[in-house]
Amino acid sequence: MRIAVNLLPFREQLAGAGRYTKNILRELVARDADNEYIFFVSTRAAPHFEFDARNVSMQRVPLPASLFARIAYEQFVLPLELARANMDVLFTPSVALPLVWRGKKVTVVYDMIAEHANVSKYAPARRVYVKWMSRYAARNSDAVITISENSRREISQYAQVPREKIFLAPPATNLQRVTDVVALRRVRDVYRLPEKFILYLGTLEPGKNLPRLVQAYAQLKHAHPELEQQLVLAGAPERGVREIENEIQRSDAVGLHLIGFVEEQDLAALYSLADVLVYPSLYEGFGIPPLEAMACGTPVIVSNVSSLPEVLGTLWTGQVAGLLVDPYDTGAWANALARVLTDDALRENLRAAGLNRAREFSWAQSAAVVKDALGGSVVG
Repeated sequence: MRIAVNLLPFREQLAGAGRYTKNILRELVARDADNEYIFFVSTRAAPHFEFDARNVSMQRVPLPASLFARIAYEQFVLPLELARANMDVLFTPSVALPLVWRGKKVTVVYDMIAEHANVSKYAPARRVYVKWMSRYAARNSDAVITISENSRREISQYAQVPREKIFLAPPATNLQRVTDVVALRRVRDVYRLPEKFILYLGTLEPGKNLPRLVQAYAQLKHAHPELEQQLVLAGAPERGVREIENEIQRSDAVGLHLIGFVEEQDLAALYSLADVLVYPSLYEGFGIPPLEAMACGTPVIVSNVSSLPEVLGTLWTGQVAGLLVDPYDTGAWANALARVLTDDALRENLRAAGLNRAREFSWAQSAAVVKDALGGSVVG
């Protein structure tokens, strides 16, 4: 088969969906020598997807940094390119599905966040577009891939498609705890990190609930002035970052740091340096940072909503590898932070449980699921 992969939505800096796609594709093309893959990718994102595989070719598209330009290319030019190249399957690791393409379609729908009016990830017009396109992609694809049971349930509910059509291929991680002193010092210096810190990592946007995290941190410092940990917010600024900056300015707590986007090669050291990872999101399709933190032996505290309890293991094992907190309760977040930072036994238990939980996820297994959805089975 000739399989086209639409990578046009991804930017020069890869966030969670981009890193998921990169790892799935790397595993997929390494294990599938029978099929040919053609990547359609913007020139800015192309370096992320340059794999050493004979069955991969790349078509670089010099798109301007414009959402409108990308959508126009996907809807009008890409279908012509697919037809000209005699593609058998279009694999879209996002919901950006060309409406006129009539060949086989396999689409990744990460979540149905646009269905939740209380989570303002998108501007109003874009939310309408994402909501409609997510439903359209789920209904009109031959197979849908998603990353959590919560997303699988919501896709079936909102798009009204059978669950059997939706393949579950969760993320995994190859990160490990960093102990090399030189490597740790380099990352600490590059990002100007304090000696002890609480870490949030992800995009800086409204749905991540970061103003409440800043409030919880202030409550923690008032209740436990002896604690030396400061709060580090790492990630690229997105829509709504001004609200986060305003909350930091209003806060009477000291030790708040916005360090910007963190390069992928620095993530393991960053997690390893942190005393705890906090992830207070109002909604997540999965939540890769908690999984990565657990793999690095860092305790995690996450919201008790959407897919996040699954990441910690409660759905399948009945056990939990971190603390679960109501995302709207700032006092509960302050108390959870105090528990982890002051209770040595709890902290060690969470580290051990997190390491065990992280090992249960596998890129190879998820790539095999994707290959089955595309048509066939992965060898190896």
